[in-house]
Amino acid sequence: MPFNLSFTLTLSAVMWFGYGLFLKDICIALPNVLGFALGLVQMVLYAIYRKGNKKIIAKENKLPLEALKNVVVASQMESGDVFPVEEDIEQGKKNELEDGKEKRKSSVEPNDNFEV
Repeated sequence: MPFNLSFTLTLSAVMWFGYGLFLKDICIALPNVLGFALGLVQMVLYAIYRKGNKKIIAKENKLPLEALKNVVVASQMESGDVFPVEEDIEQGKKNELEDGKEKRKSSVEPNDNFEV
């Protein structure tokens, strides 16, 4: 939650508390004391933890990503089925590229009948 919003809500609670005191209406003033106190707590927590999120994000970036292990196919009529993935996507692409190179090499074999 942005600090500006917390500050504005706390300020609003103070204003409503003042209005309740002006009218001598405890039903307006009393709940806004609680709102003011909770608003102060929220702003203090924001001040304490505003820089803490960067440490967590830095740790998440350092973690290695795991390859996809299973694929779940769900439908409304049946229960979900789980299919294991035999090879990861990058390995599959590498294999396709290698197969394509082998096909090109095999199609360009020298011909014995070729004369220069």
